[in-house]
Amino acid sequence: MPQDDPQAERPAKSMTLDLFPAALAETGKQRVEDMINFQTELFRYLQETNQKWLARMQSEAVMASEFVTKLATARSFPETATVCQEWTNRRIELLAQDGQRLFADTKKMMEAGARVLANGRSGSPEARA
Repeated sequence: MPQDDPQAERPAKSMTLDLFPAALAETGKQRVEDMINFQTELFRYLQETNQKWLARMQSEAVMASEFVTKLATARSFPETATVCQEWTNRRIELLAQDGQRLFADTKKMMEAGARVLANGRSGSPEARA
């Protein structure tokens, strides 16, 4: 009785199996590259944001120093009240700017993350080209 040779079917299966790991490896490689691009972009955003906030903190220190100087030289209660009111108004303006900057910085980082989640790419101009 002739039996089917199981060895005869192996070459067809092994060809299919050989292609799958290569495709899987290529996909994995692409995902790693995409993640590296995303992390590079995110790191750049964080550096830029850090520099902006550092400059903001330095301007805050200068403003506080000026406030103390003006307060020390005030000679009357109305003059002191005016200095305090000017400082408070300036602080409110800066807080509004800080809120806008925080929103813009967060939006930029969220968009980068959304691009990665949406299509597996960092979406950076380099990756699109």
